[in-house]
Amino acid sequence: MTKRLPVLVTGGAGYIGSHAVLALADAGWPVCVIDNLTTGFRWAVPDSVPFYEGDIEDTELLARIFAEQGIGAVMHFAGSIIVPESVENPLKYYHNNTAKSRGLVAAAVEAGVPHFIFSSTAAT
Repeated sequence: MTKRLPVLVTGGAGYIGSHAVLALADAGWPVCVIDNLTTGFRWAVPDSVPFYEGDIEDTELLARIFAEQGIGAVMHFAGSIIVPESVENPLKYYHNNTAKSRGLVAAAVEAGVPHFIFSSTAAT
């Protein structure tokens, strides 16, 4: 059987991300989480899952996670999703959902991560 490489779930303490973490773990995948806890909750991530409190904009932290955990895939859920707030502060949303995501992709490529799943969602 092929060894399963760990999956990094960004936004893994949020609603969708935390459910992805549980599903991955239940399916036998090694998983770890990065979340800045802006809208997520630390309690949403099982204690058995390596957790890094930080931002996907922190390239040094990302490089450390990729190296320490041997990441084989990224599932990216660390997006800002509140529609009314995005209308009031579009630059904040552009920066988080576009610029930071681009940096995350670049860091994953630099680390040689072969798989990247991007999820986009919104709430009202």
